[in-house]
Amino acid sequence: MRVLFQLLGAAAAVAVAGVSAVVLAKKAGKKSPVQVTVDLAEDAETDKETAAKTAAAYEAGVAAGKAHAEAIKKAAEAEAAEAAADEAQDAQPEQPGPEPDQEPAAGTEEEEEN
Repeated sequence: MRVLFQLLGAAAAVAVAGVSAVVLAKKAGKKSPVQVTVDLAEDAETDKETAAKTAAAYEAGVAAGKAHAEAIKKAAEAEAAEAAADEAQDAQPEQPGPEPDQEPAAGTEEEEEN
């Protein structure tokens, strides 16, 4: 409960500071330091040029998103294939190959001759 009141107090302090900054700026005759702009969907519906720009931007964003998703998918598939190849290589038992020529120890030749 204490944390809730602390959060509410902090939010109230920020709100009061913002409002006081706007009021002081208006009294000083300056432009408000806080500017809020909101683009409404109705503007895009009534203005054909804005609607066309919005539709083109949306289509470009969708295409870029699909391309990015496809690139991520291909990278993940390549990484999975590489991991599978490494795992398959590690799973194969080592084939005994021809051993390098080793010279017999000095004592073994003499024992064979005797």
